[in-house]
Parts: sequence; C-alpha cells; structure tokens
Amino acid sequence: MHINSVGYGKLFKRILLLWLFTGITLNSSGQTVKEYTSADSLKVGDRFNFSITVNYDEDYDRITFPDSANFSSNFEIRSQSRFQVSSFKDSISYDLQFFATSDTILSPLPVLLINEEDTTTVYTNPVPIKFSSVLAEEDESLRPLKPIYDFAAAWWPYIIGFLLLLIVGFLLYYYLTKKEKEETIVEPQPFKPKPFINPLKVLEKDINRLEQMDLSSTKDFQIFYTELGDAIRRYFEELHQIRALELTSTEILQKLRSRSIDYTLIDDTRAVLQEADMVKFANFTPTEEQAGRALKKGYNFLERAKEIDAPRVEHMRREHQSRVEAEREEHKERQNQQEVEA
Repeated sequence: MHINSVGYGKLFKRILLLWLFTGITLNSSGQTVKEYTSADSLKVGDRFNFSITVNYDEDYDRITFPDSANFSSNFEIRSQSRFQVSSFKDSISYDLQFFATSDTILSPLPVLLINEEDTTTVYTNPVPIKFSSVLAEEDESLRPLKPIYDFAAAWWPYIIGFLLLLIVGFLLYYYLTKKEKEETIVEPQPFKPKPFINPLKVLEKDINRLEQMDLSSTKDFQIFYTELGDAIRRYFEELHQIRALELTSTEILQKLRSRSIDYTLIDDTRAVLQEADMVKFANFTPTEEQAGRALKKGYNFLERAKEIDAPRVEHMRREHQSRVEAEREEHKERQNQQEVEA
C-alpha cells in the first residue's frame, strides 16, 4: 500500500490532536502543585521569594497553604501574599529569610484541599538551598606551619627552676607550720547562708540594664545583642538546667521543643537569638529601631516567663531554703563538737 506525503501529514495531525486531547483529559482529573523560588546561593540573613501554585479540578470549601509551623527553623516567614488566579487555580507567595549555616533543603510542604469533611493533601517538591559563606577564600585555607627551630642547650633554666622549687618548698613549709599554730585557737565562725538567686529577677535586671546602652557604633550593637541573647540563655540554664551558653541557637531551640517549653517563650527566644547571630556572624548592622524591637521581644519573654515559670521559681526557692536549714543544723553540730573537744 502506498501513502503519499499528504497522507503522512493528515496522519501526523490526527496523532497530535489525540495526544493533546489525552493530555488535557489527564491533567484535568486531579490536583497539581508547583513551587518556585528565586533562591540560588544564600548567606545568613538573606531574604528570597518562594511561591506555591495549586491547580485543581473541582470547587473546594477552603484551600490551606503552609504556615510558619511547617517551615524549619532555618527559614522565617517575613510576609506572604495570596493570589487566586481563577476558580481552579490558587497560589501564595512567601517572603522568607534564610538562617542556616550550611547547605540545606526546603522540605516538602503540605497544601490542604478541604471540601466539607474530606481533606486532600498535596505536597511541594523538596527545594535544595545552597549556603554561601561570608568568609573570603583566602581566610578559609589553613596557612602552613612554620618550621621548628633547634636551640642550643642551656643550663641556666634548670638552675632557676631548682631555686624556684626551693623557694616554693620553704613557703609551703612556713604556711603549714603557721596554720597549725592558728588552728590551736579556733574562733567560732558564724553561719553564712548562701542567698537564693531568683532567675526571673536576674533576667529583669539584665534586660533593664540594656535599655540604658548607647548604640552609636557597630561594636555597641554587637555588645547589645550578645548580652540580650546571653540573658535569655542564662535564664534557661538556671531554671531548666539546659547548658544554653555552650549551645548554638539551633541546638537551644531543639532542646526547648523537646522539653515542651511554652511556645511563646520559644518564639521570642528564636527571634532574639537569630538576630544576635546575624549581628555576630553575618556582619549585619541593625538600626536603633530594630534594636528597640529586639529589646521589646526581651521584655515580652520576661513577662511570659513570669506567668509560666513563677511556680517553678517558687519551688526552687523552697528547695534552697530546705538546703540552707540543713546546712545550718550541720554547722551548729560542728560548732558544738569543737567546743566539746576544746
């Protein structure tokens, strides 16, 4: 059978129309979600756009896009705008700020399509985010070690060391003999209890002191944010026995979440520590207005801590008082024993 070029053309058009019709039918029977980001390589504190677009094939009562709880601590939502393109297409645009210190991934995010009691969940694809260090390349490489030089042997250090050893021995002997003479006459020492230190009052004192700081240079801002962050870190160390001064901001937030600390306290802590990290590690110089907002977050943390942790602080005070009374009785018994032996 012979098919001319005109026949081939008609056959091709039919196949193309069939393919387009099939593609339209398949796309219309379901929901699709697409994501877009302007991020390529980010430094700590950089802001970028992240958008989600959803196409669906039926009317839904409500479309719920991801909120701050769905994003990891490496990303913070600064603002968001929602756009409904048509009855079957909805989208949202996020203004995100980047806080990671290494390459990371923007994990799949859920979009809920709600129709009465039925909920359909679709997810975005994971988006890799590359971290860009602020260090210069020449600073990242290690410099070679200088060669070790040999020095001529000398006896005078040994002689000086021997003389010093003799002097130390003489002083030690003199101190011990003098102490033995002093111990023969022992005066009763009054009991001096260790005062209870209220973590809430210490935190309030630290935050009030920051309000008087003069923020006229970049160094002043660094000191301000460091002391504000350390005040909150010391509070968690004293009240919750978390070694916060030795941990990174991310490690502290993970510890707080694992111990079910109040969400408002965690949120204020995250905001203060992230801004402090930007000032210390990302060469970020804030304004006095931004420093004022950070101090306000510190006061919000203080007021919430007074509401939540007051019973815990009172329990700590009672335990301290019990220890003081036990030490007082022990001191009294030692004094009586010394009087009997004398």
